[in-house]
Formats: sequence, C-alpha cells, structure tokens
Amino acid sequence: MSRLLSVLARLTACLAILAGPFGCASPPSRGQSLIYDSESFRAVLRERVPELSDQMVRAPFEISSETLALARKHVMASPRGSDRVRALVEFLSNPKPEGLGLQYDWATSSTAERTLELGRGDCVALATVMVGLGRGLEWPIYFAEARTRRPETHEFSEITVLSDHMVVIVVAKTVRMVVDFLGLVGDGYEIHPIDDLTAYAHLINNVAGRGVISGQAESSEESWAAALDGFMLATRIQPELGRAWNNLGVAYTRLGRFDEARAAYHRAVELDTVFGSPERNLTIMETRAAGAPTLTESRLP
Repeated sequence: MSRLLSVLARLTACLAILAGPFGCASPPSRGQSLIYDSESFRAVLRERVPELSDQMVRAPFEISSETLALARKHVMASPRGSDRVRALVEFLSNPKPEGLGLQYDWATSSTAERTLELGRGDCVALATVMVGLGRGLEWPIYFAEARTRRPETHEFSEITVLSDHMVVIVVAKTVRMVVDFLGLVGDGYEIHPIDDLTAYAHLINNVAGRGVISGQAESSEESWAAALDGFMLATRIQPELGRAWNNLGVAYTRLGRFDEARAAYHRAVELDTVFGSPERNLTIMETRAAGAPTLTESRLP
C-alpha cells in the first residue's frame, strides 16, 4: 500500500456493482442525512467546533467551477449509468490536459482542493475529489467506509497502524457502484455509507496520524502534541469515531497524560469493537504507568 500507484491502473479494475459479495450495507435511507451542501456543512461544523478558522470549516469536497466544467465535458459525453462513473474515474487519472493526472499516495491525506494542487493523495483524499465532482454533476454520491474483521496493518517501527479503507459509492436508479481506489474490496468487506462530517473527521484523523508515522523511530514530543490536537479535533467533529478516540489515547500516553489516555481508550472501546487496539493499548499503558518494562508497541489505527 506504500507504493505509488497510478489511479487509472487500479481504478478501472476496481469499479464494482454494490451487491451481496461485498457485504454491503443498505443504501442510505431517505431520512438519513449524509450529504451536506457547503453552507450547511460549515454551519454544523461551526456548531461543533466554534473556534475553527474559515479555511478549516470549508467542506473538504469543494471543487472549483473550472475543474467541474472540465469534468462535465469529459463525463457527460458518455452514456448514462455505469459508463459515466467509469468516465469520471478515468478523468481523475488521465494525464493533463485530458484529465487531472492524480496518483495514489498513502502518505498524503488532504482536501479536494489541496489534492488537486499536489496531484496525489490517499484513499480519503481521492474520495474528496471524486465526491466533489460527483456532487457538482448532481449525482447521488457518498463517502463510505470499507471494513474487514481483521484490518490491514502497516508497520512503522514501534507503531502499528490499523486503517479503515474509504471508498465512494454511487447509488441511483440506473447504477449502484463502488469506486475503490486500491482494489481491496471483495469478500469479507462491509461497506458503510457515512456522512460528510464523518468523512472530514477521518481526514483530520489521517493528517494527524501522518505526523507521527513518518518513518522515524521516535517522534518528538512536539510532534505528538500536534497529533493530539488533530485527534482531539477529529473527535469533536465526529464524537462517535472510535479510531480517533483510540489515537487520542495513544497521543496522551506518549505525552505521559495517563488519566486522559485511559478515558480516551475506554471511549474507543465503547464505540468500536471491531478492532482490538484500544483494549491492547490500555493494557500497555497501565503497565507502563505502573513502571513495569514492556516490549509491546502501541497501535494507532
């Protein structure tokens, strides 16, 4: 997953019909609010985190009118249904000026606007671009989590990262498709549509995590303090994001704030029982707090 991949090479093979083999959750119900327009997104985010800057309250999927116009020209020439979804995927990955020339890069998580500037991004970053373009085309397009019972792990020295995988789903009368930016989804995966604010919390959580898993054996106290701020922000944006609470516990532990770490781990356990990191990290923390040596690493999903 750490290797740089061409979006086109992977995505053209990754489009799949939303059906039983994917263990897919039901499409969003009519009463379920998953989509926010830019104004509503900012308003709700301001309520949850009043002190955020104007830049930080922007919806991560906002796309410029110029980029949307190029996408419309490329996509709308294709027949309705799955062909248009494939055309949009090709637009993301085709070299400029025919497309956006985006590449997959696990280490870069950002908003749609920043992802377009960099020309690369992880599954969350690419999802923000895909959703932003789809919304501009007035598609019923959603962020979604793709989970396995045994999450994929990525080793970084003493830290083990456990990641949920983000995909994009299009659910309409004529098409039901999932766009998977890595081609991981298959038997054993369950796809859960999530709202835009939860997707943003995932993004903030990812950005914070990148700061302490850059490949260095030990991150500095300043790095962990910055990561803690990010993880805390993610929990305020989406208080039910168990992964962010677990990561918050890891950061508190690294900074020696054990009471706060304990509370964060307990909250993570309450919210998400699919992965075992909070229980394991809590045990490790209690051992360290008691002064006993341990060789076991903390896990940061």
